[in-house]
Amino acid sequence: MKIIIIGGGVVGYSLAEHLEKGRHEISLIEVNSKTCRDISERLDIRIICGNGSSPRLLESAGIQSADMVIAVSPNDELNILVCGIARQYGVVTRIARIRSNEFRSEDASIDIGAMGVTLVIDPESVVVDSITQFVETPGATDAVNFQDGNVLMRGYKVTEEMPIVNRSLKDIRQHNRDHPMLFIAAIRDNKAMIPDGDYEIKAGDDIFGIFPRASLDNYLSLFSRTRKDVDNVIISGDSLTAILLADTLQEFVPKVVLVDPDADHARHAADTLNNVEVIHGECTDSTILNEVYVRNAQFFLGVARETDFNIMSALLAKAEGAREVIAVSTETHHDRLFASIGIDHLIHPRLAIAREILEAINRGEIGRLAKIRDKDIEAIRITAAERSPITGRPLEHVRSKIQKGSIIGTILRGDEMIIPDGSTVIEPGDQMIVITYTKNVSRVKRLFKSR
Repeated sequence: MKIIIIGGGVVGYSLAEHLEKGRHEISLIEVNSKTCRDISERLDIRIICGNGSSPRLLESAGIQSADMVIAVSPNDELNILVCGIARQYGVVTRIARIRSNEFRSEDASIDIGAMGVTLVIDPESVVVDSITQFVETPGATDAVNFQDGNVLMRGYKVTEEMPIVNRSLKDIRQHNRDHPMLFIAAIRDNKAMIPDGDYEIKAGDDIFGIFPRASLDNYLSLFSRTRKDVDNVIISGDSLTAILLADTLQEFVPKVVLVDPDADHARHAADTLNNVEVIHGECTDSTILNEVYVRNAQFFLGVARETDFNIMSALLAKAEGAREVIAVSTETHHDRLFASIGIDHLIHPRLAIAREILEAINRGEIGRLAKIRDKDIEAIRITAAERSPITGRPLEHVRSKIQKGSIIGTILRGDEMIIPDGSTVIEPGDQMIVITYTKNVSRVKRLFKSR
């Protein structure tokens, strides 16, 4: 595809980096000359320095024949304008990152579609979804959702008391036939592998599984967890994200407390939220944390506007007894440091937005969905083409064609999700989530193309 990206910040750069690997033709327009130079040194794509709303620059980027425009500058109005211009040039897919509620709320008087935007990416909702994935699966080390949250991938650290320990993957699958799940990766002694059915899980393993939402409770039970474990969550923040997060969590968490350091914002939150206790105070103050009984909280969530405030309040909450702490951070370079001092999960809004856009545009296309930790194992989405080498035949008859160590994790056929076995037949048009080693990605992709 021919894709034009407007904005070369963290979101735009991340998109360009991933899309370049898919061999798309990428042009990126960025107003900051230093950012342009930095990107040109790292990526082999076309860089145009200037205002992304300029028809002249857009024409230089090839908008006349573009398949997609992705406007992810920090300016909502610029992103909307770019999509409006792109529509006049006949660009079919026009994506805009929009923060303002004036344009994207349900009761907004403006029809954003009529202004040329075909897909709105809402940063706050993306962050809320990223955090909710962990809250609904307590204890998870890794959490990724696909297909609008209907397909889940979760990682857990195995301990001696868990029902999953000392069992083979084949045995676990046989005992959960009515609740399909597939274990797609394991890390033992810091070595990552794609396990087969004979793999026996041991204490200390990091195990990753993929499953439909309907299998969530059964999957959690293997790790001695339930969704009911989470009955008390404390949110710290003075942002729109904090309000949206509280509103989302109160639907399935019995007690949600929002501690807001801004008095006016706290009053607004109290007027907006139902079934949420709102307190004005700062969670960098241990007195406030004791007042809200942070020691009883399963989760403490730092979602204020300032990264330093989120990190400090989360660390203090952990020291005061919170079981798991999550902090929103605009800093993308010190994850290991923050993890080593007690932060369980870091949420990077701009990287999360980039992943959301990639998920949206890769449907029906070949694209990377997730990387397992920092190991050389990837989950990729592939659509089976007509007359590909492995369509129309049971998997047990074509396994020899699939690169050794690769597995088909799920098949998405319309609204149906299938965890495949040897008798499953791949049909043209099926979307698959395939787990494979990074070195095998190109070979695996070729298997699903037409001969």
